[in-house]
Amino acid sequence: MKLEFYKYSATPERVDKSQFLSKIGEINGVVIKEDTNLMKPTFILKTNPVAYNANYMYCSFTKRWYYINNVTAMTGQRIAVDGKVDVLFTYRKEILNSSAWVKRSEKSTNPSEYYMLHNDYPFRQDYDTLGLDLLQSQTPFPQGSSEVTSNILFIIK
Repeated sequence: MKLEFYKYSATPERVDKSQFLSKIGEINGVVIKEDTNLMKPTFILKTNPVAYNANYMYCSFTKRWYYINNVTAMTGQRIAVDGKVDVLFTYRKEILNSSAWVKRSEKSTNPSEYYMLHNDYPFRQDYDTLGLDLLQSQTPFPQGSSEVTSNILFIIK
């Protein structure tokens, strides 16, 4: 099997990381460690500096994109590369072609403190996370409804 190695500079919440990837190289003859989870696999390959200089990879066998969590030296001039699947980039076409209303509220009166998907990354209109547009409007739900928690709505394009 083949792994393609990249350096990426996008935030993890960005769905389409294409513009933020720089290909470093590829390695053939890779095997998946026995009894591994395909969401967090370990790949075994011959020692190669390409793997040490990357932080992102694509596996042609699983057809998934992975963050590189760790590279461990092994005996016999081999290394183990631990990955964690990037679900957003792996399924970006399906995500970007879908449409949905997403409503998220935090207990705050300041709209700049509303968070989307991850509490460490504040959502802003120019943040370009998930290709979302921020709509500031009155909520379409009737007042007093248990659904009314904020006046901020997000639309996924």
